[in-house]
Amino acid sequence: MALLGRKKIEKPKSPLGHALYEYDNIIKKDLKQILDEMNAEKKLKAEKVNIILKDVNYKFDGILDNLSIKNLKVDYRSDRIRYLIIDMIGKLKTFLNEAKTYDYDPLKKGKDEKSPGISEVKDIREIIKRKMKDIESDYI
Repeated sequence: MALLGRKKIEKPKSPLGHALYEYDNIIKKDLKQILDEMNAEKKLKAEKVNIILKDVNYKFDGILDNLSIKNLKVDYRSDRIRYLIIDMIGKLKTFLNEAKTYDYDPLKKGKDEKSPGISEVKDIREIIKRKMKDIESDYI
């Protein structure tokens, strides 16, 4: 019964589930404050954000390396999920690099240009969640 204690979340055993687990942890721990402030259209401190993004890019590159074709052999349904994860990470990295060119100042970049990046990433994450349920993954 989980009334008094927290439910322990274990690391997933499947490689795709583990990649999504790492991605979700990066979003929740490292990028949450940055993305919230970008959505609130606040100007961020470029030096601080650049340091965080270097670490995040290193972590994303590790995930992408683990998902590469030479390092991971999976069936065709899982292969589709792999490409969705790679696309999702790529779009997020592109969005963050574009924000970096404007020094994380929402006034320099129009609202119409900023919003599709994050919304596309969230849409892809929802698609991945449905596909992971279809293959009965241990992490969704």
